[in-house]
Amino acid sequence: MKSKDLYNSPVEVGARIVLLLAGLTRTLDLDELIFLDYASIYSGDFQGGPSLHPMMVNRLTELVRRREIFPGAIKLFTSKGLMNSQIDEQGFRYAVTDEGRAFATKLTTDYHADFRRRVSWVEENIDYLMVQRLTIYKVERAV
Repeated sequence: MKSKDLYNSPVEVGARIVLLLAGLTRTLDLDELIFLDYASIYSGDFQGGPSLHPMMVNRLTELVRRREIFPGAIKLFTSKGLMNSQIDEQGFRYAVTDEGRAFATKLTTDYHADFRRRVSWVEENIDYLMVQRLTIYKVERAV
């Protein structure tokens, strides 16, 4: 795989998903995974310090693109035993496995360390970010 083929590939996205799930104390559905990955990368948009990726015009369109990319990444990393899915009253939820936690500790590049720090920020600000998610998606869920 060439480096240009790695950007937003199932491998790159799946690694971020595993890091996200390993750093949070909850299971997440697909929309939550997509949004919290986005918030981790563009933390500057959410009062979370400098963003990991450069600012792009119309970056909110990345949420749509992630809807196309994430299912393949989830399928790949689930097939490798690094994450699993479960069904509950809220629908499909995803969680990291013990193998996924071990894999996450092996991701030691500067990029992964920076992403991991942002995941810690996400965990500390999860309530605020979930309100922002609803505002951005303009969706209200029945409680």
